[in-house]
Amino acid sequence: MYKPGLKLTEMSKKLSMLPDDKLDEVKDFIGRILAQNEIKQGRIVQMEGIWEGKGFEKLNLEQEIKAVKSDLSKSILKREI
Repeated sequence: MYKPGLKLTEMSKKLSMLPDDKLDEVKDFIGRILAQNEIKQGRIVQMEGIWEGKGFEKLNLEQEIKAVKSDLSKSILKREI
């Protein structure tokens, strides 16, 4: 079984023998493989705590929702049909 270092050395020797236009194909091929690998692995993004310390802790959401509902109800009742 090859070690990664030996594989890379062997591959670089073979790459040095390729013409320039074929090197471009190899580069594109490697790019596609890497892109597929990124999609499979995915990136984990954690958003927990992103708004911490921004002042939102002080909001009383229930009270804010009640106020918005009240204002909306009043504006609807004031409309003329």
